[in-house]
Amino acid sequence: MSDGSYSKGRMVGILLALDFILTTVILFTDKNLQTDFGIVKPYFIHWYGLLVTAIVDLIGAVIIMVKPERVFQKAGTVGALLLAVFMVADLATYKMVGFTSVGQFATYLFGFSHYPGALSYIPGLYDVLFAFYIITGITGAVILRGGE
Repeated sequence: MSDGSYSKGRMVGILLALDFILTTVILFTDKNLQTDFGIVKPYFIHWYGLLVTAIVDLIGAVIIMVKPERVFQKAGTVGALLLAVFMVADLATYKMVGFTSVGQFATYLFGFSHYPGALSYIPGLYDVLFAFYIITGITGAVILRGGE
């Protein structure tokens, strides 16, 4: 792999690092995620699920930054797209978090305004994270398509 290909390959690692940072911000700022809207202490199961995705992002970012080989770039690309799917699939757990419909949970997760009655969180961060996962996946696919 040429130096230019290594440099391009590291872009997936950089994007995964940004995904990690965004996920970490959500983990630390979303009190609803942390406590299931004030019901569970100290942390709700969804918080741990998101923590796992943050760890996966971080591990992927480090591996790709250190060794930007094609196989790791593919794994990072596919992984980012799977995490985007995971975020959408999470809507199926709406009853677990006390919502009466998928639409309500989707409005909370992917809305840009504060959900009525919710604890402290930053609206729109899930949207941004979802978009970054898609951007990471598309960037990885473009880089891989252009590689040797």
